[in-house]
Amino acid sequence: MQENTPQVPITQEAKPEVKGVPQTPQQSPVVPQTPLKPTPPTKPKKWLKTKILIILIALVSLVTGGFFVWKNVFVPEEVYKGIWLFGLPPNWLASNVEKMKDIGINTAFLEVIIFETDGNRVGGIDTSHTVADIQTAHENGLKVALTTGFAPKPKWEDVDIELLNSKIIELAELAEEYDVEFFAPLNEPDMPNTGRWRQEILHKIKEVYHGEIIWKGAGVGLPDKATISEIAEQPPGDFSGYDYIGFSSMYMPEEFLEPEELSQYADRLTLEGYSEYFEGVLDYVLAQAERDGVKGVMITEFGVMHVFDQGSWNEEEVARAYEIVLEKGKGKVAGFIAFNFLEIELSGNVPPEFLVHLKGSPKTEEVIRRWFREIL
Repeated sequence: MQENTPQVPITQEAKPEVKGVPQTPQQSPVVPQTPLKPTPPTKPKKWLKTKILIILIALVSLVTGGFFVWKNVFVPEEVYKGIWLFGLPPNWLASNVEKMKDIGINTAFLEVIIFETDGNRVGGIDTSHTVADIQTAHENGLKVALTTGFAPKPKWEDVDIELLNSKIIELAELAEEYDVEFFAPLNEPDMPNTGRWRQEILHKIKEVYHGEIIWKGAGVGLPDKATISEIAEQPPGDFSGYDYIGFSSMYMPEEFLEPEELSQYADRLTLEGYSEYFEGVLDYVLAQAERDGVKGVMITEFGVMHVFDQGSWNEEEVARAYEIVLEKGKGKVAGFIAFNFLEIELSGNVPPEFLVHLKGSPKTEEVIRRWFREIL
């Protein structure tokens, strides 16, 4: 805002005395003068008070470390409403795509399994029906996100990283060939030096794939609020260059946990605790996204591990856990990828110990349909 231009006082120039010419004191000589511009009115005091108030608000925001500023940065223009699908048997997507569309799903997140062979070395990748699934999704107006994943997860310190990288690039080339919209290098990687690898694999992917790249991370540990507030002031970190930061958030009721795991998940064993925990995690990831200049945040896997035949569970509680994420993330994240809530027999040529039956959840389906079709 421009400030008032200071007014320069106008002084009347003294008339010189002319000798030999009589002066008539009663009548001054007529001197043509340029009309003066009117002085602009002084701004009222009310405006000054408003200006001071605005400055004070800005100062308060700076003093608090900008903790709440970045919460409103990532308001997405388009929300990706998806489902996390892994170990799919052939033709499952084709048989269920109409139901997915009816629920409001617009994105299918597919995982291609990397087999472990020879101890913990990386084996082949199962793309036996990947192309068919991509084409089915596109023909039905769905976007596709694609990633790799182990079955079962290995001991990361024993994995041949160079061989793993080659398999990831192989799938990235397939994603490029079939116009896949999103690609994530690996599902929930947790190898040594993950941060350094995150950048190394990113540059390799960009050489062959030109869609949008997601980091599909695991669950996030929650730092305190003071630490979160400092993140935006840090130099860019190792998410730089990615389009989206993705993370998982699973509600873990006590009956699904081993005794030694209870202390690890103590802050989220109830729906109330989970709600508070998730809100803090979202703040943490949003701060990282702002710091590293990514487009936004996706919740790339959320839900409840109720689907496996383990323990008893309350279907209303399960549905509420899904809804908490949708409520807290609305207007802040670019994508919600729900952990599969549809009935399915996992297959996809996965090892025998990985063959399980995923139970459907009608109550959760109702919640997802309402949010995906009516609210988001």
